[in-house]
Amino acid sequence: MADNNSSSDSIEFDDRVINSAALLGTAADVRSLQDLAEKLISLYLQHPNDAQVMTQTLWQVRTFFGAGAPIEVLRQFSVQVIRVILSSRPAEYYEEMMYADQSQQASYAPGAPELHHAPTEVIIVPPPKAVTCQTFEDLVSEALCFKIKLITGFFQRRNPLVMRGVKVPYLLSAAYEVRMCEVIRQVIVPMMFRQKNLGAMATARPWRTISTAALWMKPELHDDAMKIVKSWESVWSKLHQAEHAHHNPPELKMSEAEQHAMARHRQSLMEIQQMLSGPEYTLPKLSLGQLKVFKSFLTNFDRTVMEQVWKGLRQTYEQELDRRPYQEKARHGALRDSYLAGFDLCGHSIAEMLVILSYYSFPKMSLHWLEMFSFNMAGSREERLHQIPVLTRFLEQEDAARAYKREPARVLLDLEASAVITA
Repeated sequence: MADNNSSSDSIEFDDRVINSAALLGTAADVRSLQDLAEKLISLYLQHPNDAQVMTQTLWQVRTFFGAGAPIEVLRQFSVQVIRVILSSRPAEYYEEMMYADQSQQASYAPGAPELHHAPTEVIIVPPPKAVTCQTFEDLVSEALCFKIKLITGFFQRRNPLVMRGVKVPYLLSAAYEVRMCEVIRQVIVPMMFRQKNLGAMATARPWRTISTAALWMKPELHDDAMKIVKSWESVWSKLHQAEHAHHNPPELKMSEAEQHAMARHRQSLMEIQQMLSGPEYTLPKLSLGQLKVFKSFLTNFDRTVMEQVWKGLRQTYEQELDRRPYQEKARHGALRDSYLAGFDLCGHSIAEMLVILSYYSFPKMSLHWLEMFSFNMAGSREERLHQIPVLTRFLEQEDAARAYKREPARVLLDLEASAVITA
């Protein structure tokens, strides 16, 4: 038994260090890095017994940051500080914070100064920095990366106290963001510029003075932005057609030029799959459905809507499974209904990612709950793979099976009643 506990502690320690380093890696400037470092330290040292240690640690961090060291030195220093803090505290130290009965925490009230951090508090990664570029093609590349980072940045939010030991889906990983931007620069944008409409735009405006944020935000650039979006969608449609033709050969014989184009697009698909693959996250095969998701990044993934849905999910989670003293107890099934409403508002490809993100953010959310919830979407595994492929495969990982066994004993009947629609 001692060996199992030691293994669990090691997994949680490694995950906390890795996730903290990933969050610190998102900071693009010293100020953002210091803010993130101090937030992580205050979260990891929030226990009343650590009040003096937290004060001393924050003072040392602020002194080191004030010395003017390069940002990468400061980043490495911050990771080492987090590592020292975590290595000196067992997993049980943080489990006590995560699973405490919040309805008895009278010190926490809306609008009042918090004496501790809320168990559902998450750290939001800084927004991407807007840049200008020397050429129109570079501007299109970086503007597309800017949009993608707004999406991936949303899903990179983390509750540092919650550690699961389960590999995240691609959208929840900072490493995917980096690789996707390389795909955009090296594969997608060159394909876009083979189309005549973008090439003609290169001399239409003084693009060197327009930033990657302004391109999407300024009303006078709306038509130009929409042309870029259509070009993006056209490229993914061509890749989709090539994948479809590979598995379903057309009845009519294609011309030599069409065959050559299909072969080139298939080669691009294989290149994209290889470029996006990595050990940090799970990435499904670039199937027809997955290509549709990538195609929809610029239009369907509305961060404002996702933030609104996320706010509602957090509030409902707290009221049903992790209630604060000032909150009324929600009825059984309220959280399930909130997630189902999220599928209607955001679509399946976004909503299933929100379900998984909740697992990494809300302490009392369990794999058992996720599994029970998935049955609302479809009865058979084949139907679930069609409706919620990412969530279904997430639950089938070997990591998930091991984590399922490590989940602390809770009121499973209550969790099940919360997750499943009963007749």
